[in-house]
Amino acid sequence: MITSGLAEDFVLAPARCVARTLRRGQTLRITDLEGQQVADVIAFALPDLSDRLWPSTTIRLNGTVYLTTGHTLYSELSRPLLSIVEDTCGRHDILAGSCNAEIDKIRYGVDDHRGCVENFVEAIAPWGLGRPDVPMSFNAFMNCPVEPDGSWSIVEPASRAGDYITLRAVTDVLVAVSNCPQDLNPCNAGELKPLRIAVSAASQSQGEEKPT
Repeated sequence: MITSGLAEDFVLAPARCVARTLRRGQTLRITDLEGQQVADVIAFALPDLSDRLWPSTTIRLNGTVYLTTGHTLYSELSRPLLSIVEDTCGRHDILAGSCNAEIDKIRYGVDDHRGCVENFVEAIAPWGLGRPDVPMSFNAFMNCPVEPDGSWSIVEPASRAGDYITLRAVTDVLVAVSNCPQDLNPCNAGELKPLRIAVSAASQSQGEEKPT
């Protein structure tokens, strides 16, 4: 929960992306302002940016594909990166990864359809990272049920206006959030909408982190 004041509190416009560094203990809250809007999230350990969010490790160490309060997002090296400390929605995705122009060309026959991967590439560039560095994402508010027979699908989100998820940095991390631009499937219920981003202030002992 956010208890120490806010360093930032702003609205992330539809289809936009933002990247921030969080010191250990800082929190990031993502609020679905109008409901049924997905936020793709990726994270990297600091200062070792080569160790990044790893969905398969996260699934194995949490024992579930449906992450919520009390679960943790882990890196490839099994380092805890972000813990989920608040969640009013209860349904998120860690299997789908991020939309991108290449897969949308195959799925929907469209050219140059900007996705979350393209957003992430732009957002993490100031830290010297590029497309090969973008990991699979944790997709807040995305609803991808896995059926007993193993079938999987993308359906409309369960999130309602005002639902939020709060992530706490377990270690120093670089985090990027993409306000998902997918409008070709039920991912965002057919309409792109804004998200609210709130970052708690760092304590004096935490200091500040800036891109190099």
